[in-house]
Amino acid sequence: MPELERLEYAKEWMDSLAEGVDPTSGEVLSKDTALNNVDLSRCFFYVSDVLRQVIENNGEIFRQRSKKPKLQPFMLPEDLRTQIEITETPAMITHFTDRINSLIDDNVMRKLKITEVTTWLVNNGLLCEEVINDKKRKKPTKAGEKIGIFSEEREGRYGNYLAVLYNESAQRYIAGNLEQITENSNSESIKQ
Repeated sequence: MPELERLEYAKEWMDSLAEGVDPTSGEVLSKDTALNNVDLSRCFFYVSDVLRQVIENNGEIFRQRSKKPKLQPFMLPEDLRTQIEITETPAMITHFTDRINSLIDDNVMRKLKITEVTTWLVNNGLLCEEVINDKKRKKPTKAGEKIGIFSEEREGRYGNYLAVLYNESAQRYIAGNLEQITENSNSESIKQ
């Protein structure tokens, strides 16, 4: 029996089992049989559909990979920049970038990365890096403190840590400099 015929035959059997019919006799299966279990019936329908796809592809098994569209570089137009939620309560950079990213369609545009913001702040002398317990940590410089970046020790699940927070003024400063912050990384992603 050719392979395609076998697949069609197997699909017919799966269809029968999914409908609660014995494929060998054509008789309706009794309700107390395991083959009439709802979960098994769903499984039979699923396998039948997979077999249908293979049959439609002339017996070839293939895996369709969804191709992710290339995302546009991050850019927030002026009208959206005015919609960035600036809070009186100091925020960690992760929460602030999440608020910015909530304004874009991330199916079309890549998100603003935290590292883009913090790298720009380091390059502009508002944050500095130091090594603590073999890990690079960022903390505000005097200039950073003047615009509203500060740190405080907090207790976390894995012990104490230094949290860097951005008050309302620092949030406004970052929002006002988004174009400059993303300028370098956007030009790098265009080159790729």
